[in-house]
Amino acid sequence: MKYQELSRFQVASIVFSIVNARDEQDSPLKDTYQDFISTTPPEIIISVSYGGLPQTVFRDSNLIFNSGGAWSLYRIDGQDAIVLGATPPGAVPYKIALFHKDKKQITLYSKEERPSSGLFPNPLEYPLSEVLMICLLALGRGLMVHACGIDDDGRGYLFAGNSTHGKSTMAQIWKDQALVLNDDRIVLRHRDGRFWMYGTPWHGDYTSVSPQGVPLHKIFFLHHGEKNSAVPRRSAEAVSILLTRAFPPLWDKKGMDYTLGLLDRMASKLPCFELDFLPDKRIIDFVRNV
Repeated sequence: MKYQELSRFQVASIVFSIVNARDEQDSPLKDTYQDFISTTPPEIIISVSYGGLPQTVFRDSNLIFNSGGAWSLYRIDGQDAIVLGATPPGAVPYKIALFHKDKKQITLYSKEERPSSGLFPNPLEYPLSEVLMICLLALGRGLMVHACGIDDDGRGYLFAGNSTHGKSTMAQIWKDQALVLNDDRIVLRHRDGRFWMYGTPWHGDYTSVSPQGVPLHKIFFLHHGEKNSAVPRRSAEAVSILLTRAFPPLWDKKGMDYTLGLLDRMASKLPCFELDFLPDKRIIDFVRNV
């Protein structure tokens, strides 16, 4: 069967090719991932099939993780499937992403049809794109965290925080002084003997994103405060705090072992601080001089 490539993009140096068996090639992916378009040979191939779902029965016994929200993860005959719309089990799903056993190919089934005019529906709508990324990173590639990432002339500052901790505020403060990679979703990887952080397409209130990667220089655990202050955190403390600001693969023992090992190595090699900050530009020089 001949496939048409809908889009090819790169996130955290992982190249994805989205293909479809139909002749039409229009897709909103080209706009969603326009800053991340790549011509590099793909590492992951996602084949999209619109207009129907496989005749798979998702039983309680196959459930390995229930997000409590829009998606669940099942394992059937050794293959993992991300299922949207089947929470709780027994509900009718509307989208299924089935991992092939090599985990380098994914078949994505969608009930949606292409409308009579316009683009194909976005096959990687939220939360599927991020869940796919979390699963793929857990295979020894890295980890995604709640964080604002700043590339300050080759020095990577990671400001990790949960909702209301100030990630988007920090992005606004730095935007004229450095490159903002993302204000909400950052990927961490260990490559070529160094720890790196990368921007992703999945942003918060600050909408400018960058596909760039930068070596990680300092890690800050972010809080609004009454003054600018930085308190060092030891390795074990830093791992615990960063884990609460991460997207760990809770359903996967090997993935969790890898994730905890990555965080432990990172926290033992890089300076980590609890950062209270005031929302003005004085924090820039403060962070540079910590």
